[in-house]
Amino acid sequence: MPERIIKYTEALKEATDQMMEKDPNIVVIGLGVSYKNGADGTTSGLKAKYEERVFDVPVSEAAFTGMAVGVAINGMHPIVHHGRVEFSLFAADQIFTQAAKWNYMFGGGNPVPIVFRIAVGRQWGNGPQHTQALYALFGNALGLKVVIPSTPKMAKGLLVSALRDKNPVVILEPRWLYGTKQDVPEGIYAEPLDMAQVVKGGSNVTVVTYGDGLVATLEALELIGDDVGVELIDLVSINPVDHATVASSVAKTGRLLCVDTTNGAFNIGSEIIAKVAQNSSVKFKDTPSSLSCPNVPCPTSTALTEFYYPTKVDIANAILGLLGKPLIKKQLSFEELHLSPGLIIK
Repeated sequence: MPERIIKYTEALKEATDQMMEKDPNIVVIGLGVSYKNGADGTTSGLKAKYEERVFDVPVSEAAFTGMAVGVAINGMHPIVHHGRVEFSLFAADQIFTQAAKWNYMFGGGNPVPIVFRIAVGRQWGNGPQHTQALYALFGNALGLKVVIPSTPKMAKGLLVSALRDKNPVVILEPRWLYGTKQDVPEGIYAEPLDMAQVVKGGSNVTVVTYGDGLVATLEALELIGDDVGVELIDLVSINPVDHATVASSVAKTGRLLCVDTTNGAFNIGSEIIAKVAQNSSVKFKDTPSSLSCPNVPCPTSTALTEFYYPTKVDIANAILGLLGKPLIKKQLSFEELHLSPGLIIK
């Protein structure tokens, strides 16, 4: 079949539209979701098509998220959109305590079918207040399923799965990837909410990453070529984490590199390394290593952000260093360092 290349944002909108068409219980709630380019384009046009099921709301995250949780408890299936992860923190009780714990508190027979779509991570010029990812915070919240789509195809499939699930699902969407493109099937399909994906097979080193870290790693592999033997794993889910897939890969390669695009302290890579190190079936050939951002807030100045996020060169050299191979020297352009990628993901 011919390729159908669409953007990450278009894939999210398509999944929402197709699932709303099939399920009259699905509603969309959030700031600006009724706008022409609502929710970064991911809800564009939906208000006209589903006039009574797309709700723009006042600026009170606690109020409208709490309302959505109540709607879910009573049988509807809301999609709640937060355009910044920092804004979602105003609804922390509703997400982490009420939605996440409700079914557990009432004996397992009272599901809360709700999807929280939350934009996270880097964007040029957004500085300390609007570039946080807070992956560990969501990964630590018992009662939530938490996924991070790394590609347009994954974004559509995970949203479909989330809307079929009876549990609260958080989709953390790296805004850095909104402009990426990929061949995405037109029909409805689902991606598992609890499984890591082996993106590329290899026998020499396992690289574990997720979200925008996956795209940067794919670019790094283009720099170093296919003969290095990298097995690349897209973690996909951080709650739960598919530790079995990671351990199986590291048992084969004996080497592990984790790539995070958030701060190094208490991050996902640390959790992966800790769990693999506790697995007696894994024998390491080298000490596990990780790449992440420094433990300071993200600066606004481009002169400083140039050194903040792991680049494709950093990742390539981390892989080469693990294998004892010569490092590469490459000067990255301003666009490569600071502007979100619009590349087509194969």
